[in-house]
Amino acid sequence: MNIQLANTLFDEGVFSAMYKAGFITTKIFTYREIYLWIHAQMQIRGISKNQAVLEAEVKFGKDERTVWRALNCFTQ
Repeated sequence: MNIQLANTLFDEGVFSAMYKAGFITTKIFTYREIYLWIHAQMQIRGISKNQAVLEAEVKFGKDERTVWRALNCFTQ
């Protein structure tokens, strides 16, 4: 999924409505948050993607594979 589309759906409340209706799980919200956080760290601090993934693993309390899955879930 394109991250801009995901952000639009999030901002318009589509994801929330779909969650309340039971069509999607909270995973999409977590994945989006991880994706945005990692890209912000890479831009702001200039760290590598691998370093950002390792830091996200600790910050979000998720397995490294889950963090990579979140990154691969969205495209630019």
